[in-house]
Amino acid sequence: MAILTNISNLNSVGNAIISLLFPNQCLVCKGGEFNSSDPICSECIIKMHPLPIENRVHELAVNDSVDMALAGWDFGDELRTAIHSLKYEERARIGTFLGKILGERLLSETIIQNLDYLIPVPLHPIKFRERGFNQAEWIANGLGKTIQIPVRTQLMKRVKHTISQTTLNREERLNNMKKAFKINEDVSDRNIGIVDDVLTTGSTISSMASILKNAGAKKIIALTVATPLERKNDTYTESV
Repeated sequence: MAILTNISNLNSVGNAIISLLFPNQCLVCKGGEFNSSDPICSECIIKMHPLPIENRVHELAVNDSVDMALAGWDFGDELRTAIHSLKYEERARIGTFLGKILGERLLSETIIQNLDYLIPVPLHPIKFRERGFNQAEWIANGLGKTIQIPVRTQLMKRVKHTISQTTLNREERLNNMKKAFKINEDVSDRNIGIVDDVLTTGSTISSMASILKNAGAKKIIALTVATPLERKNDTYTESV
């Protein structure tokens, strides 16, 4: 046991030395180095605008079968840059980090502790091949580890390659998302958190929630890193 403790201590010392010798560069501002394994510097984190942890389900254009929607921050410049890097530059460790800090904000919420598991919004196989990874899965992994809730990546599959929701009205969004997902396991009487990066119209998560509720799920909570406070000019594309 002492040997294992000594090895752990040596690893910690080694990691500290590596951080000092090879300082990190912030993937958001890219303007300076800092001695931390985090992908975002503390200055950029401070600039992120935290939102009150409250139910935002009524702010969504489509909220069918979603009981609660929680978001950590406003989708401002710093988070927009971070999520763009995560989604398009394959810097997937940003996702784990964003999930971690979201989990730290949600940790004291009773509703979170009552979840049975988390489901990241799945990508269609075509989109997954193009991107190489699912950003929602990385966020869910960081979030799940922090709040100690298991992540189930195979519970739902995306079976329809949907188009962007940005230019669609409510009815078109609903039609776009019809039969987009398939459930693979029994979810009877389960409380489930659906995880994504940004909450905009709610159509993607609502489509998943409706399928889960029809299969017997008890409560569905949308959990996202951010949501735009000003929705009129938002051009962010939901998970497609």
